[in-house]
Amino acid sequence: MDDSTPTDQHPQLGEEIRIVVERQLQQADLQEVNNAVDRLIDQGHSREKAIDTVGAILLEEMHEMMTETEPFDRERYVDRLEDI
Repeated sequence: MDDSTPTDQHPQLGEEIRIVVERQLQQADLQEVNNAVDRLIDQGHSREKAIDTVGAILLEEMHEMMTETEPFDRERYVDRLEDI
């Protein structure tokens, strides 16, 4: 199984996505991001890997927004976070 994320393949994009995830961790209305990072760390992942994994989910959501020209779908994002 390949453990790489899209942020591994695009370092500059990866850094920007990490910044966004770090900001989400500070937002009280996105507790699901904190829960996902905590869950991944509890499973033995490093904090950096947990942030990158959440970042990959965020990129998936952004891709949906761009290709489907839909607004941000918070419910879909939360569902994806809960699935990791």
